[in-house]
Amino acid sequence: MQTLEYNKQTGKITLNTYTKDEFLELEIDITEQVITLVLEKLYDDYDIDEGDELLVRKKKTLSSHSKIKL
Repeated sequence: MQTLEYNKQTGKITLNTYTKDEFLELEIDITEQVITLVLEKLYDDYDIDEGDELLVRKKKTLSSHSKIKL
């Protein structure tokens, strides 16, 4: 099983692979790649040009560790 995970304490977004027994087998730090993709998508979705400003507001608090199963 693979998961995308965000650990608020370390600030890392990782792609993790687990065994059938749910033991961590492989962890790949993909933080920089994910942030780049998200920013590109935001700029495309809101038609923002390079040099324009983007204001980000926090609406809710994330848990200390978020996990998405793939």
